[in-house]
Amino acid sequence: MKNGFTVKGSVEKIIVENKLYEILIGGCSDGLILVDRNTCKILVINDNARTFLDMRKDDKPGKITEILSDDQVKDLLEEKSFNADIMGMPLKLSAASRGDYLWIFVANYTDVMKEKNLSQKALRLNQELINTFNEYGDDTLMITDGKGIIEFAGEKIAETCDVSPEFFLGKSVYDMERQGLFKPSVTVKVLDSGQPQAVVQKTCTGEEVVAVGAPMTDSSGNIEKIVSVTRNFSTQIKVTRMISELKERLVLDKNDRLNEKGSIITCNDQMFEIKTLVNMIADTKATVLITGETGTGKEMVARYIYSLSDRDKMPFIKVNCGTISHSIVESELFGYEEGSFTGASKGGKIGLIEAANGGTLFLDEISELPIEQQVKLLHVLQEKMLIRVGGTESIDLDIRIIAATNKDLEEEVKLGNFREDLYYRLNVIPINIPPLRKRKEDIPLLSKHFFKRFCDMYGKDMQMSNSVIGAFEQYHWPGNIRQLENTIERLVLTVPKPIITVDDLPRMIHPDDSDGQAVKVERIIKLDDAVRLLEKELIKMALEEYGTTVKAAEALGINQSTVSRKMAQYNLKQ
Repeated sequence: MKNGFTVKGSVEKIIVENKLYEILIGGCSDGLILVDRNTCKILVINDNARTFLDMRKDDKPGKITEILSDDQVKDLLEEKSFNADIMGMPLKLSAASRGDYLWIFVANYTDVMKEKNLSQKALRLNQELINTFNEYGDDTLMITDGKGIIEFAGEKIAETCDVSPEFFLGKSVYDMERQGLFKPSVTVKVLDSGQPQAVVQKTCTGEEVVAVGAPMTDSSGNIEKIVSVTRNFSTQIKVTRMISELKERLVLDKNDRLNEKGSIITCNDQMFEIKTLVNMIADTKATVLITGETGTGKEMVARYIYSLSDRDKMPFIKVNCGTISHSIVESELFGYEEGSFTGASKGGKIGLIEAANGGTLFLDEISELPIEQQVKLLHVLQEKMLIRVGGTESIDLDIRIIAATNKDLEEEVKLGNFREDLYYRLNVIPINIPPLRKRKEDIPLLSKHFFKRFCDMYGKDMQMSNSVIGAFEQYHWPGNIRQLENTIERLVLTVPKPIITVDDLPRMIHPDDSDGQAVKVERIIKLDDAVRLLEKELIKMALEEYGTTVKAAEALGINQSTVSRKMAQYNLKQ
């Protein structure tokens, strides 16, 4: 007994004697009952089980034999599942034995039959969770008071921080987090939110643990205690796998509910909001303006809108406004009639806008469109028609326009580089895609997706270590998703061994060369000279790492033309 808490014995004993059942199983989606195998006494029963068995919350549960027949109890003790009509309700019951304890799972049989696969998955997941609970001991517990002062810490928690359990007693979790013994503190998160929390903690010894914490409150709702349970990643692979699988199930389920037809892989809240918005406006003709840094996936979102629209069987025409020469941009976009200028093709030519008629026109890098053509594009948006270069007849248009840019168009308007009236015409449905550094929870999902795709594409049988994913999560990805994709493709093609490790990563991404390191300064020079030296070194390094000016530009977050100009300025060779 420590500070009024039982901390020895099985998890079931700890749950019962410390009345932690509301925290640990109260929110389970199925009915759960914990029974003493020797006496058949019901020790714990959650609200869902009470509902199924027609029990009020203040009813004392008694023995399981008072609810079920002897044969039914016998089947459960032998971990057999069965269907039964109990208190007029058709139920599905199954069980899992753990030492002196029996966990009984209760579900509505009608619901099970309606959603059989989902129910079976949920049942298996609940059983796995109970199996995991059973593997915990008192040495994985930490208990604090309502202010975060540690009252008890188990042996294994202390081991992960290379201290004795007594070291923690009386200390604040805020201080422990600040000193770096473990970070982030799940207890701090519980105190901040007032709700149960789960985190991956990193300790001062470099170990990673799963930590789950929950509050115990008084009758007024004030937090009296916080109980947390931890598990070391290295010794509890099963827990890691369960969490990963559960997370992937939740992400896939959420994507399915959004009627996904395209391919946006995410578990980020802001990206899910974008997907929800896209589903709302996909079938309309509303013009969309997509903004975001280079490589964030603006074209992917544009194609996602197209795939969900009623125009998905019609043309999707992409126009990169930044790559068309200013001298031919008008004829390329609007087309021309025969004889309209020297070199014009016989019979004329339809433009890219006209080619998209009936479908979707994607104007990438719209900020690079010359002012003169911005006027003509505005006319197309307003009048829903165009006239070819050298022509006199108007051509009716039925197109949906999606524009994209990595620039701040409002700023471009102020600078006189972009027409204000065109900006407002385009900005009917604005979508801003966050950079990868602000949606780091997507990095593991995207990495696994790209890795599998390239392994399949190139016929490779390889694995990627978790440490590589960890390094990816620490890197700032100036080139965003495109840089991540290119990096993984390069690793798949160039690493000669079956497992990719952090030693195989490019120098810029390697954890030992993170952006958190300070630049070494040996003497004072003029700031302008220092900037030029650093700029030259960065461009040189990027060219060495990525081989081409295009990929170097993506890694540095600048335009390819800027890299070429700087190479000439600093006399750098590719």
